[in-house]
Amino acid sequence: MNIKTIMLDLDGTTLTPDNQVTPELNGYLKKLSAHGKNVFVVTGRSEVDALNVLPDDFPAAGMVAANGMTVFAGTAKIFQSVLPKALVEHMLHYSEQHKMYYQLHPVGGRRTILSRDRHYIINEINDKRPESVSVNEWLSRRQAVLEDMVWKETLTDDELAQIVKMYFFSEDVAKMDAWKNDLRQLQEKFAFDYFSSSHNNVELVGKNISKASGIRILLDHYHLSPDNALAVGDGENDLPMFQLAGHSAAMKNAPEHVKEQAEWVTDASYAENGLYKFLYHTFH
Repeated sequence: MNIKTIMLDLDGTTLTPDNQVTPELNGYLKKLSAHGKNVFVVTGRSEVDALNVLPDDFPAAGMVAANGMTVFAGTAKIFQSVLPKALVEHMLHYSEQHKMYYQLHPVGGRRTILSRDRHYIINEINDKRPESVSVNEWLSRRQAVLEDMVWKETLTDDELAQIVKMYFFSEDVAKMDAWKNDLRQLQEKFAFDYFSSSHNNVELVGKNISKASGIRILLDHYHLSPDNALAVGDGENDLPMFQLAGHSAAMKNAPEHVKEQAEWVTDASYAENGLYKFLYHTFH
């Protein structure tokens, strides 16, 4: 088994429940990088949100952000896509109608919500965490709304045309399932794809964009083969990179349908430093 590239999801995989990278994992990834392994971050987060949680010395040779909408080789951006402006406008109106928690992710900027929607957005994260929502996701939503969010009265046409992705969240799984069904019908009118990393969220990205499409760009840039790549993740949005990579591992905390499509399943969860333990066992 000649693995040259290690492709890592963040939430539920690389990050702990409180959105940290353990010193053991960061140190071991630096060791693997020094021995010639290419470490790529492959995340649904925008690059701003990803960099906010990664250590300054995290040894990433590249990053696929926003589920493939943005790709970096080192610190150089080598690919950028945005959502259709008409789709963004439609979803803002639809979200307000249905009181659905959303976040706009602009190119190179911080997540944004219109001030008119503040009341129902804050109500969504003010109660006790439901059992259906992971600690990681709940803390991320609360931090986003209470600390990191940019609240805007309006968005200009230029701003509406520079949205990388839209993220939707509900603590009610049934409400989210109905929302996904609406999105399926909306695909007849607008060109876009969508992915979920849990039962409580869904993210809109460009048509034919995924973690796998972003990885292909990175692998081509570095002249690397997917056959020699290991992908590790825990969510539905990780399945495209599982299918592309020569080797794949699902975290112990992943849903069963994700585990079924992986070559391996880690012995420990993201809350138990599972990624570090799996990589150490694999490469030691």
